[in-house]
Amino acid sequence: MRTPSALVSLTIVMAVTTACYGGFTGFTSDRVVLSNGNIQYKVYANFDAVGLPSGQSWVFINAYSHGSLSGTMHAVHQDYAVLDGEVGTWHAGPSVSAADRDFDSWVTASGLASSAGWGTTLDPGWAQGGIVGDINNGAGWVDATPGTANIVTGGRMLLMQVVRTAANDSVYTAKMAITYKISNTSAAIQQGQFQYSIGVPAPGAVALVGLAGLTGRRRR
Repeated sequence: MRTPSALVSLTIVMAVTTACYGGFTGFTSDRVVLSNGNIQYKVYANFDAVGLPSGQSWVFINAYSHGSLSGTMHAVHQDYAVLDGEVGTWHAGPSVSAADRDFDSWVTASGLASSAGWGTTLDPGWAQGGIVGDINNGAGWVDATPGTANIVTGGRMLLMQVVRTAANDSVYTAKMAITYKISNTSAAIQQGQFQYSIGVPAPGAVALVGLAGLTGRRRR
């Protein structure tokens, strides 16, 4: 069985908006180099306890209005389902084997991707399963098991996994909105939107940033 390499892991924090939502603080992405050389990103929605009553938890409901802002996602897939004439889908669960799951790109509303626990439905924004290399603009995904609350644990909820080749690991930025609520209450559903980024800046871009900083220090 192929397993991810733990040699390289990077957390990128993206809270890039001035909006403020009770509990929802933005997205983070964890970066891992896999044993086959591909790059795996896990994107999480992050929450704090602001507005959360004692003894209650946040419950994730759905993600929606995904939209690319810059770059290309370049996602690769390990499942072999065919939808809309393309091989590979954004489904997890039974469409990809347990051995291949870490090497596949998928979305989730439950924080899980196992065959029994995926519990996710793609909304109509996906055209027959979506574009293989990217998530459709305007697409979203929703909890398919509303009778079982998707409790946010450890302050974050996994929303997607994106796997790319090392050659295509350039910076990609998108926006996404979510809905969530307080557990075990009739409190109103809350909404929030932030941006997230995956990828590594090109060496030339990093050098330019460093040069700009050096020039600024010299001027002062």
